[in-house]
Amino acid sequence: MAVYRIALTLTVIIAMINAQRPFYAGSGAIGYPQLDNNVVQLSNRFGEDEPLPVEAKGDRNLINRLESVPIDNRPFWYLNWQQYEAMRKRPQTWQQNPNSFIDK
Repeated sequence: MAVYRIALTLTVIIAMINAQRPFYAGSGAIGYPQLDNNVVQLSNRFGEDEPLPVEAKGDRNLINRLESVPIDNRPFWYLNWQQYEAMRKRPQTWQQNPNSFIDK
């Protein structure tokens, strides 16, 4: 009788332990998913580092065709992108003012 009681107790304990986590959730811990350390950057996954406007959707041939079009006939989004790229390459800096608390 004692053997049946121990077996029943162990069975109930094992069932309670297994009921804590659903079978479809997997056996891993809950938290952030594990990521591969050598993830290729999204912008360089095809081996090209040249920036393209979002509107071109990665089409380098479109940009080449727009380069051959006169400036007056180029689309506004392309001209705007060129201006923003020029500003990003040459950020505006200001001279720092002297600090009256330190420079005494």
